[in-house]
Amino acid sequence: MAGNDRARRVRGFAGELESQHGTHFGVAYDSGPTWTLSWVDGPGYATVRKAVDAADLAGAKLRLFRSRSVTSIVLTAIRMAAAGRLGRSSGGSFRSGPLSLVESEVDDTDFPDRPDDDLQAALAERLLALATATSQSAWAEYQNRPRQGFALADVPMGVAGTVASLIRDRGLGWLVQEAAQAGVDLPPLTLLSVRYASRADAVQAVAWRERAQPLPVQAAVAAALADEQLTTETAIALIALLPDLRVEQAIRETAAIEAARHAGVAPEQIDAVLDGHPGHADPAEGR
Repeated sequence: MAGNDRARRVRGFAGELESQHGTHFGVAYDSGPTWTLSWVDGPGYATVRKAVDAADLAGAKLRLFRSRSVTSIVLTAIRMAAAGRLGRSSGGSFRSGPLSLVESEVDDTDFPDRPDDDLQAALAERLLALATATSQSAWAEYQNRPRQGFALADVPMGVAGTVASLIRDRGLGWLVQEAAQAGVDLPPLTLLSVRYASRADAVQAVAWRERAQPLPVQAAVAAALADEQLTTETAIALIALLPDLRVEQAIRETAAIEAARHAGVAPEQIDAVLDGHPGHADPAEGR
């Protein structure tokens, strides 16, 4: 009877997790009081372990096994690159290094297979397609190559490994560039960055290449205004940034006024300056 009660509670617990998280949880009996709870992506180990510890499972012990989908690998690689945590030196010189880093991040992340927004989903779709084609081509070439013996270094990577290596080696900016060329809708600042970031100063250019970090609004607008071959699409993006420019200007004005106050400038003098009356006599006056 104890065994039947355990089985009922374990299966019921798996069903509760499934209802709560929208992820399928499978259960399989192992031996004694031990069961295996398995799922793909969804909530991370820490989240599920916390639920297990709080559940009354009639003495059943659950071993947790969470698989990773390729989608979660792709999205996580993009997120890590954008956050500056999957750069050219990440993972050392080992081919599996970047993939191991991404897999570790997936294991610590709830719902790694869910994109943060439409742009991230579009980037993931393009990256997966490119990595799949690259991996398949490498395997076809490997299988047709004359060789003697076996060398692990010659074996091509799978799709997941190719994803992690592409992002580690090439950064993220190129992927946004490809998405733009394919007609993916981009936010105005990102669109201007695609066109002008490579011509920006070294720091901004590297930030775009490695993390797809958009240019500062002022820099993007200045680059567009200096463009003698401004396209219609770029011009529309430029106009769309006007509200952001106004916000930036307002923030700068507020900061300047606060700085003046801290410097001891009287409020009435600040008001006079803003009204166009600096509060001192023009040397030309009275002549």
